[in-house]
Amino acid sequence: MPMAQGRQYQDTVFRAYMNDVDRLRDVAGALHGRTYTSVERVRIVTFDGTFLSQMKNDISFLLAGRHLVFMEHQSTLNQNMPLRCLYYLCEQLRQYIPAKSLYQNKQIPLPRPEFHVFYTGSKDTLDTEQMRLSDAYMEGEGNIHLEIKVTFHNIAYGSEKMLLRMSRPLHDYSFFLNCIKTNIAGGMERVRAIREAMRYCMEHDVMKEFLQEHESEVIDMVNFEWNQKDFEDTIGGDITLGKELLAEYRKQLTAFVCEIEKAIVRKDFETLGRIGHTIKGSSAAIGAYVLSNRGAHIEKEAEKQGIENIQKDFVALKDEFVIFEFNANEWKRKWE
Repeated sequence: MPMAQGRQYQDTVFRAYMNDVDRLRDVAGALHGRTYTSVERVRIVTFDGTFLSQMKNDISFLLAGRHLVFMEHQSTLNQNMPLRCLYYLCEQLRQYIPAKSLYQNKQIPLPRPEFHVFYTGSKDTLDTEQMRLSDAYMEGEGNIHLEIKVTFHNIAYGSEKMLLRMSRPLHDYSFFLNCIKTNIAGGMERVRAIREAMRYCMEHDVMKEFLQEHESEVIDMVNFEWNQKDFEDTIGGDITLGKELLAEYRKQLTAFVCEIEKAIVRKDFETLGRIGHTIKGSSAAIGAYVLSNRGAHIEKEAEKQGIENIQKDFVALKDEFVIFEFNANEWKRKWE
């Protein structure tokens, strides 16, 4: 499905919420049918899409030095998850093992990899099922020599789901998303639906600490959708003008992505501040408010010469731009 090419807001919230060793230890216990204590150390090894590796996944972590666990969130179904997980595993091993060790006779001990997809979409699926890389293989003779198995978990909110009963973090995350969806279905405007869901969850000790600490970020994550109404008001119903503006904006932002990457390497804060300021204005003009906020933050960090925060903003900017492109393409198709 097209949206799977980008990252939806739910994926982003999942990544932020699960980026915590205690929550990951809890989820791992639910997946393995046992309880892990702090003795079993968790080390988060998630790819963040930095310059050394453009790859980015939701969550990966080493548990007790023996289990290498990959967790992906999906709000739309994606049959290519086993292939993606193969990519993740290869990249993780590439970073984990010194290249020269590959040519030594001594066997290299490897952590046991496992792959899990957590689905919160609206399609009817089994609560748990297996996805296999071999399902995508072309027909041929002989044995299968490479296999990746991914366990698919439907965690769309439902009190009868065993995994949600076994893991408090997964239950609370699923419940929070369900609150937002229920509020929107009841006719609430999107931002109000998010705020009401956050208020209710905090009052009932659901994701309370996380929501209190990251309130504004969560609203931005969940409310990412491009404001097409504001954009259509701007173009006054002129669809041809709208398509031209979108094409120009995408061309501009694509060029800026390349410029930002080079400017970060040079630590050219003047250029970073200028680009951030321009993104802030041009994005707001077409209703892409999260991208506008991202540009404003890059501009602010450039003034403080906060290179690490700018690097994080750059990674987020690329993600948000991918989602915007999907929405813009859908808008154009609507008028074709």
